[in-house]
Amino acid sequence: MAVLDATGVLAAVLAALLVVGPFAMISCTNGPTMGALWWSRRRQSYWSERGVPTPPSLPFVGSIWPVMTGRKSFAQHLYDIADHFREHGYCGMYSGVQRTLLVFDPEMAKQILCKDFGSFHDRGFPTSDSDPLSQHLISLSGSKWRNLRNRLSPTFTSGKLKLMFPLMRDVGDQLNATMAKEAHKAGGEVVHSKEAQKADGEVDLSALLHRYTVDMIGSIAFGINCNCLVDENAEFLAMSRGVFTTTPAQFLRFMLMAIHPKLGSLLPFKLVFSKVHRFFLDLMRSTVEHREKHEVVRNDFVDIMMQARDKDHGDPDNNIALTTEVMAAQGFIFFVAGLDNVSNTVAYVVHRMAQDPALQQRVADEVLAVINKHAGEVTYEGLKEMDLVDRVLQEGLRLWSPGGLAMRKCNKTTMVGDVLVEKDTNVMIVSHCMHKNPAIFPDPERFDPERHTAEARQQRHPYAFIPFGEGPRVCLAERFALLEMKLALVMLVRDFEFARGPRFEASPAVDTKAFFPRPVNGFLVRVQNRG
Repeated sequence: MAVLDATGVLAAVLAALLVVGPFAMISCTNGPTMGALWWSRRRQSYWSERGVPTPPSLPFVGSIWPVMTGRKSFAQHLYDIADHFREHGYCGMYSGVQRTLLVFDPEMAKQILCKDFGSFHDRGFPTSDSDPLSQHLISLSGSKWRNLRNRLSPTFTSGKLKLMFPLMRDVGDQLNATMAKEAHKAGGEVVHSKEAQKADGEVDLSALLHRYTVDMIGSIAFGINCNCLVDENAEFLAMSRGVFTTTPAQFLRFMLMAIHPKLGSLLPFKLVFSKVHRFFLDLMRSTVEHREKHEVVRNDFVDIMMQARDKDHGDPDNNIALTTEVMAAQGFIFFVAGLDNVSNTVAYVVHRMAQDPALQQRVADEVLAVINKHAGEVTYEGLKEMDLVDRVLQEGLRLWSPGGLAMRKCNKTTMVGDVLVEKDTNVMIVSHCMHKNPAIFPDPERFDPERHTAEARQQRHPYAFIPFGEGPRVCLAERFALLEMKLALVMLVRDFEFARGPRFEASPAVDTKAFFPRPVNGFLVRVQNRG
């Protein structure tokens, strides 16, 4: 924590120098210091002058001091602010002196994400031709984003996913083989008799499913067998830990972007993630070269990008050439956005079922019945038939809310609800706040898959539950992520039972240093074979 605190102070100082420096010599009767303070306070009076509720803010720092000092994660802090102003449906805040509108009203979210998409079509993240890994769908803006999105949109259709499924199922089989070994190593003899259980056999689901997700994304997005489930020292697994380990440089880049997106270019991806940057670029380059040389077809993301690369899309002004660097950027963001989110959501769901044996048995009954219907095999068609499995995962996404935020940049002054959102204002849809709104989801902390029946969905606002965002910039890989989660849950429930062990935490503490929610001590559960 001391390192993070020091980094936070460094970020605050540097941010103040970068943003306030040009104004430090503002003439004021009390001197330059008071002039700079006046300028900061003037910037931070924007929302109050317009009657928009706002939390307290500090000069030059704004509303994000708890994040800078490591006391709260960014997502948790925004949720706490939104929760305080829940009845308003929106509030203002400041990242440094940069204004941001937080929105947690479903109708306002619909207007921003869909109805008035033309006024909010970008996310405001920096991109640069000299920073190849920044050229991905999440950061790209305007016509360039639309062009690339249209070219990659066929990636995760039902037909493409069905072709990918045999590759995915291979990883699922390895997940269960590794689960049995991990439980035995932890002291639990995984056998077919509960009485023969020798010890507690606790396994950290978070760590195991992290390895599963690395193998899955490595296979589908980069076309390689990472073998992370087999080998804990695999290179790809080490790279994944590098991406999600908060370093001073990463934290500083995040803080600079919070103050103003263009400041992020001072510390580009290739500087902050130098080793990871080279790894992903070299990996994609070697994969593409190997396939071209040996005419390999694998029905995965790389194949689809190579096919899109070779097509003429008739838009030279906005076309982004699908070089191996740009392909690497798509694979990289696929990896970053999907890794912890998928692994921890599935781990969270299993962790909740370990506390509810009756629900776990209902899920197992559905899984086994459908598998038996499909000749004892886990099939793509069978997964689509598992309604309760789907609803359990949806409830996990509601409560865990791995993203919890949808970021937009206003590019045209627009009236949203009763708030005038001016051009260049940052907007964040705090979906996690809607997901836990008791007016929408009564008794919101209760884990209840019945909230996601067809009837329940029809009775609430369609934008009240948006775990993957919504509108034209909805997550491209939503279908793949849900299939990946469903496969993992089905494989685990088919072969194993999960229960509380001596180190079980009913409400695991969340890591305040992580951007995406991550349990500090993992999700520990006791594992034994399903009799």
